[in-house]
Amino acid sequence: MLQKLSFSPSPHPSLLEHVYKCYEETLTCLAAILAKHFADSRIVGTDIRDSLMQALASYVCYPHSLRAVERIPEEQRISMMKNLLAPYEQRPWAQTNWILVRLWRGCGFGYRYTRLPHLLKTKPEDANLPSLQKPCPSILLQRHMADLLRSDRNLAPSFLNSVLNQLNWAFSEFIGMIQEIQQAAERLERNFVDSRQLKVCATCFDLSVSLLRVLEMTVTLASEIFLDWSRPSSELLLRRLAQLLNQVLNRVTAERNLFDRVVNLRLPGLESVDHYPILVAVTGILVRLLVDTDIQGAERATAVLLADPCFQLRSIQYLLGHAEPSILAAAPSSADKRHFSLHNYTDYISPEELAKVDQMLNHLNEESKQAAAAILPTSEEDLCPICYAHPISAVFRPCTHKSCKACINQHLMNNKDCFFCKATITGVDDFTKPASS
Repeated sequence: MLQKLSFSPSPHPSLLEHVYKCYEETLTCLAAILAKHFADSRIVGTDIRDSLMQALASYVCYPHSLRAVERIPEEQRISMMKNLLAPYEQRPWAQTNWILVRLWRGCGFGYRYTRLPHLLKTKPEDANLPSLQKPCPSILLQRHMADLLRSDRNLAPSFLNSVLNQLNWAFSEFIGMIQEIQQAAERLERNFVDSRQLKVCATCFDLSVSLLRVLEMTVTLASEIFLDWSRPSSELLLRRLAQLLNQVLNRVTAERNLFDRVVNLRLPGLESVDHYPILVAVTGILVRLLVDTDIQGAERATAVLLADPCFQLRSIQYLLGHAEPSILAAAPSSADKRHFSLHNYTDYISPEELAKVDQMLNHLNEESKQAAAAILPTSEEDLCPICYAHPISAVFRPCTHKSCKACINQHLMNNKDCFFCKATITGVDDFTKPASS
């Protein structure tokens, strides 16, 4: 027999307030337990540490749980952040990097979207487009990160070297995979590409973008790590960063290149692969280094960027849709031919951000002209025998072999043997060519 249903009146507001308060207290207690064990060095089991990492990743996904993390004792928050900034080698670095990105998203250059902007432009009618969590950055945890990187002079270089190493690996893997995808797509006997290969390719691209965003976060929060050359490894970190940024820009912005061809294939599984996500991440780093800094910092960043042999001004011009005249002349005259430009994404990039890109481009235009005029001809014997791009500027002890500072500094990060004779290098001195009599 059906019983008569009775509906209780709405709960009193004070009861709802009490329930909500209990809910927040429970979230905070769980966050404290998670942070405590996440930073506990005695926990070495891989499965347990992976579970703690996944739980923390879930906590920073949503505003309520992220605020709970912010309410735990300061000492636990700092220990948690210090653990996240440990070198990426020999641990699940992709998940760690994703957590840091989550704390930053909403603060980066053109990084406030919940749907990938390029997909909304190409498929505005598709309701099934991948959706991202709404940005909810943590200014408090960002501040802890900045304080740790500034105060611990050993932490910053080890963390950033690992991020740069992983970026070099992820982007190189991505380029290798799109080469294979392009070759497979061109074969007459095979008109499809393995879906697993597409998934791995997209993952490498997404990892590259997220690593660039962590670098943008670091440059924004503590630019002195790269620009204060009284700090150990600052100059080397800046040179490594400039080298990777130039490589990414050159690969992505070259007209009718491999990246363009694969993007235009619009293959299922590669929806996230496009110019916008990776170029705005690179732009954010460059703007922080060249515009949003003091005069001395901008001068150092500019000099290092222009000195890199891979630097091409046209890659920076590409960001605002400035194509070379020779490229435009050779391009097919189709009405729907469009060039990428940040100006096409004004729904996601603010006028202030675009103005900074204009300022950066004008600055690099002038500086590159002055640098070209100041370059003196260098004989081949005076060039670094490793890169053939920079003059010899360092001599090794005790073997007295020579190279440029950039090559030997990067080499010594992983190897102490001389390039040429394999003797152990005990020191590096400045080298200046004696004046000719």
